[in-house]
Amino acid sequence: MYSLRQYLLTLEDPHGLTRQLGEVTLCRDEQGRALFSAGNSAAVFRIRRAGRIEALRCYFRPRRHLAEIYGDRYLPRELYLYTAPDRGEWVDVVLNDWIEGETLQQAIETAAQAHDRKRLAALSTAFDHLAAELVSDNRAHGDLKPDNIIVEADGTLRIIDLDASFLPAFAGETSSETGTAAFQHPTRTAEDFDARIDDYPAALIATALHALRLDPTLYDRYGERDGLLFSPLRIGTDAALDEVLALLAQKGHAAEYRIARLLRTETLRLPGLPDLLHYLTTERKAPAAIPELFAENGFWGYRTGSEVVVPPLYDCGFDFTEGVAAVRLGSTWHYIDPTGRTVLSCPGYEAVKPFRNSRAQAIRNGHKVQIDPMGREFEI
Repeated sequence: MYSLRQYLLTLEDPHGLTRQLGEVTLCRDEQGRALFSAGNSAAVFRIRRAGRIEALRCYFRPRRHLAEIYGDRYLPRELYLYTAPDRGEWVDVVLNDWIEGETLQQAIETAAQAHDRKRLAALSTAFDHLAAELVSDNRAHGDLKPDNIIVEADGTLRIIDLDASFLPAFAGETSSETGTAAFQHPTRTAEDFDARIDDYPAALIATALHALRLDPTLYDRYGERDGLLFSPLRIGTDAALDEVLALLAQKGHAAEYRIARLLRTETLRLPGLPDLLHYLTTERKAPAAIPELFAENGFWGYRTGSEVVVPPLYDCGFDFTEGVAAVRLGSTWHYIDPTGRTVLSCPGYEAVKPFRNSRAQAIRNGHKVQIDPMGREFEI
C-alpha cells in the first residue's frame, strides 16, 4: 500500500511532514546513501533527532495492535506520505532507540566460519538466557529468528521487530503472520497464536548454537543460506540433526540433547522446554545430601527428598557411588557428579557399572574390562 520510495521522499525533506517528531535527519553512509533496512512489511530508517540516533519503523501496509505492542513508541498518523503530486495521507510509525551491533545471524556466521569456539560459546550462553525468558512468560515474539536479534558490543542480545508479538490481550485472535519458515515448526498456521509460538524457533536456534560451540565445522557442512543448520521442513530425517544428537549424546550434554530431541515433536508447543532452559541457565550447586535416582516419563534423574537436583534427562542411570553416578544418554555412557556435571564420558562402551574401590566394570566390543576415574582401561 505504501512504498519505500514514498518514505524516502518524505524523509529526504521532512519539514512540515511530521507531527511529533519535529526536525528529523536521515543518517547516511560515506557515499551519502540513506541508512535503512527493508523487509516484507516495513522499513527501518536510521535517523538523527534532537541530537540522538534513533530507529524509525515505517510500514508498507497498516498493521494492527501497534499501540498495544509498542506503547508510547507508537506514533499514529505521524508521517505525511504523498500518494500523488498534489495529495497524500498521514501514516503510523514506531520510534525506537537505535541499537548498535550486528544481527545474531551475522555473528553466528562470522564466528562459525572462523571456527571461533569461544565466541560461539558466548553467543550460545547469551541466547539460552534470552530463550529461557521468552518461553516462560505470557508473551511471545512471533517471528523469532537470528536476524531479529541484535548482538551489542558487550554481548547483550536485544530483540527487534515486535510486530507479530502475542500479548495476553490478543487471546482468541489469529496471527497476522506465521513467522519465517526457516525457523518455524512446519505445522504452524495463523490459528497458532499464543504464548508458546516461540518454543520451536527458540529450541532450533539454541540447538544450533549448542552444536556449533562444540563443533564449528558443522556450519561448513550444513550451514543454511536462510537459516542455520536445520531445515524444519525435513527435520524428521535431517542428517544435520542426526549428527548433532549424536554429538550432544557423546559429550554428555543432557539438557541440550533433550532440547534437540524436541525439534522432532509433532506440535509446535514443546513439552518441558521452559524447564530444560531454566536448568541450563541456573547455577548448579552441590546438594546437601547424596541425590537419589528416580524415574519420570521414561527418563531418569536425581533428587534429594522433594528437591530435583538433576531433572529426568537420562535413558538409564545408577545410584551414586564414590561421588559419581553412571548414566546413559542416547547410546553413550557417562559418569556425572551430584550437580549433574559430566565428569567422565565413555563413548564406545556397551555398558558400564558403578564405581567400587576406584574401579568400574565395563564392556567394550563384547569384552569385560575395568576403568578408573580417569577413564583408563584395565584388563580383567
